[in-house]
Amino acid sequence: TWFVTGLVICLTIVGIPCGWQVIKISVFLLFPFGKSLVYTTDGMDPDTACCHNCCHCLLNVVWALTAGWILAIQAFLTGIAFCVTIIGIPFGWQCFKLMYICFRPFGIDFSAEGETTLPATYATMY
Repeated sequence: TWFVTGLVICLTIVGIPCGWQVIKISVFLLFPFGKSLVYTTDGMDPDTACCHNCCHCLLNVVWALTAGWILAIQAFLTGIAFCVTIIGIPFGWQCFKLMYICFRPFGIDFSAEGETTLPATYATMY
């Protein structure tokens, strides 16, 4: 439903930025594990990054005042419900990560978490 809602919002020219954020949240909901949050302005020129940060800040304020706070409360309560059991703690942690995305989705993107590998000498010891 999140993905379809994002597509419907993208049908209007004005709604494309918000629709894209809803689609981004839907992809995170579908595949929550193994992803870390990164800012989209990390590799940019400082002058360009300043303009992007201002736009993202403005859009995040509008998003948080309209729909973001409702989605963040929902993710927070779901995360607390998951954390009641030991098995649900990883799912609860992903809900808390979702809460952060729901509150300020503009300027945040996903990347695969770095895999840690053992050195060859340590791996052959066992």
